[in-house]
Amino acid sequence: MISDKLKKRYNAFWDHEAADGCLMYVEADGENMLDANSQMLDGGEEQFASMTEEEREAAKLKRNWTDVDYRVKLEKLRTSTTKYYGDAFPSVFTNFGPGSLSACIGGGFDLAPHTIWFDCNPIITDWENLPKIELDRNSEMWKLMDRFTRGLCENSNGGYHTSIADIGGTLDIIASLRGSQTLLYDMYDYHDEVQALIEKIKPMWIDTYNHLADIIFAHNDGMTSWQPLWCKDRYYPLQCDFSAMISPDMFDDLVLPDLKWQTEFLDHSIYHLDGPGELPHLDSILSLPRLDAIQWVPGAGLPDVMDEDWFEMYDKIQAAGKNLVLFVGEPDSDKTERCLNRLKSTKGVFVFVRAQDCKQAEELVAIAEAVGVK
Repeated sequence: MISDKLKKRYNAFWDHEAADGCLMYVEADGENMLDANSQMLDGGEEQFASMTEEEREAAKLKRNWTDVDYRVKLEKLRTSTTKYYGDAFPSVFTNFGPGSLSACIGGGFDLAPHTIWFDCNPIITDWENLPKIELDRNSEMWKLMDRFTRGLCENSNGGYHTSIADIGGTLDIIASLRGSQTLLYDMYDYHDEVQALIEKIKPMWIDTYNHLADIIFAHNDGMTSWQPLWCKDRYYPLQCDFSAMISPDMFDDLVLPDLKWQTEFLDHSIYHLDGPGELPHLDSILSLPRLDAIQWVPGAGLPDVMDEDWFEMYDKIQAAGKNLVLFVGEPDSDKTERCLNRLKSTKGVFVFVRAQDCKQAEELVAIAEAVGVK
């Protein structure tokens, strides 16, 4: 899975100590190989031959998300056909869409080709007559997350690490149960009720996180998440996408205390800063003493994370003592080299890249090694 040498480098990241340069996680080839070979998993298209086109698409969609045995085989094939460079290692994301806990506590979900939606049919229509919101271990989503996590762990044979599912942030979960637009008004009109529901969901979040983490640690000597950083302790990428629509005052009132609670519950944490709408909250997020890192996501239509537009923000994040997590959307060796050289320090920096080919992957690793720790 992951060598002792890599473990030391990841431990240095979490301990805010210097490793030999940034963590450069680069993978290549796997997706193309996967497309070419995935039909081996189920005997090709024969099982869908008697269906209409509409029935066929619906059956494939359901299989791709809910057939746990198929998904385990698919991920084993993907990791075996992917090439890993630098600080990369095989890691499988237990993917059921962002905020899957909402479907374990009373909400529903709708399958889509590339994600699962949890906010299509909100169940909270009246704060004075709340529906039953409690953790349901017999719900379909709970069973799917449990079975897929177990299936991946039990079938790994040392070939990959299994991540924890993206169970979501508390307020994002509530937005799925209520509807984002309606919840915006509720934060003023039903402030106390929203706060009470946040508190009610916290123990459900803990129970779900611990259940999945316990499965992972029973089979692995560390864990990963949808962000494939290895950690010997319990961590999670925190987020509140809903916060892009609220003021800094409202963020500090309802979101920041919840984030503080999560950072204190977890051994380590990263905040997923998703788009310019969340930038007004950056100072508040950086004030969290136990938060380890910030992952910046510029958003659609804006310059990639390696662009100079973001350098001053990176200075601010590093000056606050937080690590920096960057997922490169448009791999470019020259931009990567300029960015790493411009950073105040490459200590505590994690860069994820899906390279265009093996040649580019090797170039990116060489750049990271050449820059070293500043």
